[in-house]
Amino acid sequence: MRMSPRLKKLSVPLILLVTSGCAAGLTPPRVAVGDYCRIAKPITYNSKLDSPKTVGQIEAHNSIWVCVCEGDCPKKDK
Repeated sequence: MRMSPRLKKLSVPLILLVTSGCAAGLTPPRVAVGDYCRIAKPITYNSKLDSPKTVGQIEAHNSIWVCVCEGDCPKKDK
């Protein structure tokens, strides 16, 4: 099967266009800490209705938020 000259000229830009869209999803977006603190908020839960696993995950998220956004991180033991 032969390609027409016009199709050959279009094939390279189309390939580059398609593959560049794929590459964009490979690297995580860089978010500044200030942006994270404006977007993320502590999560509320009901300890009687939520499972212990859910409560633990929420508390882990909230402790990270407190550390990053309020600067209240646990002290490292040396």
